[in-house]
Amino acid sequence: MRTSASLGVAFAFAAFTCPSLAQAETPRETLVRQWLTSASFGLPVTVGASTFDPATQTVVLSDVSIGDLEDDLVAVHFDEVSVEDPRMAPGEAFAAHAVRASNYTVDIHFDVGKWFPGLAAVESGASKELDKVTPPASKQKPVKKMQESQNADKADDGEATAPETDAKVAEESSKPPVVDYALSGETLLIERLVFPQPPKNLPSGRPIYESIFRYAEWMNGIRADWAEMNSIQVETTGMKEGDTITTYSLSYLSGMHDGRVERAGVNSVEQKPKDETSPLKAMTIDSTYVIGADFGKALEALDPAKYVGGVGDGKARTVYSQYGINNLVLTFDGATASIGNIEANNIYLRQTERPVVKLIVEALADPKQIEADPFSFISNVLPNYTQLMGVDLIRASKLEVKTAGDSFELAVNSFDGNDINGNGIGAFTLRDITAASKDASTKVGLSLLTLQDIRFGSLAALMELGKSASEGDQPSGKAMREAIVNGGTSFGFVELSTLSVESPLGSVGLDSMALTSGSYLGTLAQRGDFTFTSLSLPVALLSDEAVVSELTGMGYETLDLSGGLTVSWDADKGDLHLEDLTLKAADMGVISSDFHLSGLPLSLLEKPAEIEARMKDAALVSASITYGNGGIVEKAFEAQAKKLDQDGDKFRENTASALPLMLNFLEDPKLQAKFEKPISDFIRDPKSITLSVAPEKPVPFAELEKVNTDKPNDLIRVLNVGVTANE
Repeated sequence: MRTSASLGVAFAFAAFTCPSLAQAETPRETLVRQWLTSASFGLPVTVGASTFDPATQTVVLSDVSIGDLEDDLVAVHFDEVSVEDPRMAPGEAFAAHAVRASNYTVDIHFDVGKWFPGLAAVESGASKELDKVTPPASKQKPVKKMQESQNADKADDGEATAPETDAKVAEESSKPPVVDYALSGETLLIERLVFPQPPKNLPSGRPIYESIFRYAEWMNGIRADWAEMNSIQVETTGMKEGDTITTYSLSYLSGMHDGRVERAGVNSVEQKPKDETSPLKAMTIDSTYVIGADFGKALEALDPAKYVGGVGDGKARTVYSQYGINNLVLTFDGATASIGNIEANNIYLRQTERPVVKLIVEALADPKQIEADPFSFISNVLPNYTQLMGVDLIRASKLEVKTAGDSFELAVNSFDGNDINGNGIGAFTLRDITAASKDASTKVGLSLLTLQDIRFGSLAALMELGKSASEGDQPSGKAMREAIVNGGTSFGFVELSTLSVESPLGSVGLDSMALTSGSYLGTLAQRGDFTFTSLSLPVALLSDEAVVSELTGMGYETLDLSGGLTVSWDADKGDLHLEDLTLKAADMGVISSDFHLSGLPLSLLEKPAEIEARMKDAALVSASITYGNGGIVEKAFEAQAKKLDQDGDKFRENTASALPLMLNFLEDPKLQAKFEKPISDFIRDPKSITLSVAPEKPVPFAELEKVNTDKPNDLIRVLNVGVTANE
């Protein structure tokens, strides 16, 4: 007992006389310091003080700084960091029950010229390597301080001449951007953290993207049950598009493991420009949310090392199961735009034919080559880029735009888009669209607008067409054919319903309209069907005042129109059919027509120089047009008879009797007789009349051009024009 007591007194005395022994760091404190050092990726770490509480197994560090902006890209400072139950986990990973921090800042001085000289060279048009990062030597002065010292040294040399000033201005304008980001937050919490050992650096000279993906792969091993940051502010300085201050009340994530985050989001976001003259005054978001984020899948799609043999497998990999934004509001000078909710489900990335990241880096390594052959660059990168991502479903609700004083309002109740990717869109639908202008006293409403089976054309085909055109007087036939067959965007189905327009000029309405395409050759539709029903508009809206006067004189105040047509084309045979072209006007009548042309095959494009000549070989096979009377014929005769102060029935009979005289211009008694009877029958009993074109054989356009139009009977014989009535 005495020995033990004596030793205790001796140690107490030693601690009193030797403070360094009393403040000796515990193994837990050392472990936390080592973790901070490894997690800082070579940046200097300083700690003001540290303590360890055995009762709570908590290490508390105060005045923690990581990095120095004079020498480093980023600098981080915490007033206090506490680590509860720090320990080593299997695999030499650092683990802790909880990590808490308070009053922290993160400052980034993003100087492209300083940290990424290769990228700066590309931006200035020089040809330098992009794939190597050469940070400045330790303790190198920042660019700004170096400039200040140089200016001080030259202060006594007198003022710069005008050419020197212009040169300096040009030099300043050509400098790469320098942007500062300042983040601050009140509290940080990470629960059940597992932090694996960072990877070793790659050998020097390797492409920068390899290092980025290697560290990204390592980050997939970080685990945490929960993480949150409270009262965050992010301020930018030096942004070309304008600086902003953004605040968040809360940022969180839950279930971080194996490269996945099961749930994440931010609450109460507000962003304001620092420039008071900016047209955008503020952006606010109530909350955002992410469910099922998978960064491991993103790496599989983006990392060139994952492409077997350098070729992508084309498989879609879901990187976000769901992403959403609630109550987004943009406030402009004199207007606001808002979205109640926007949500995307199953956002995915896919391995493209060739890795996009590698293509871009390799191309930017030699900017002069891009300038010399831009078509090759675009044709290599763009098709792969457009195939990179897609989304299964996007849904938005309550889209609104309002101007000051509600002088103009636009609202869309809902929007849906599905199967969206680089090849096209499955369906795109807007519902309950309204727009109103107080100044114009006009309101517009539309209950539905949908577009389905949208097929995007091939960018490669369009690029080849442009390249072919740039190399000669006109593009090659092959390039033209490929661009027409595969380069255009097509719509399989378009529907519009319940359109209404109210204005001081009257009300216009449309019940429905639909367009259907089919029989595709690439993205080129060889068949189309178009219909519309009940287009209602006031007669007063017609531009021809004489027509308005005639129609109103017959008692027509409103036109109610419906119609449709079918167009089909056989690209191989060159047959073009316009079938069932119909236009029906309520209480007026209906017009229907058919046309058949031949000699218009796609092969016309094979020899571009001969297209115009070969078009003349196209021929008219047949045509017909029929009018079915719905009452306007009688009204027209009555109105004309009234102007002449005659009886309507007598005027119609007199007109029919005068037909022989009217047809004298044909100068052919047989032709006159051919037309006289059916026309007079229709005038006396107006039911229907048909004009047909049925030549014995197809008539080429070149032959039609030779016909003397001063003698219509020649054209009538060539086309074998016929007229029938009431059949």
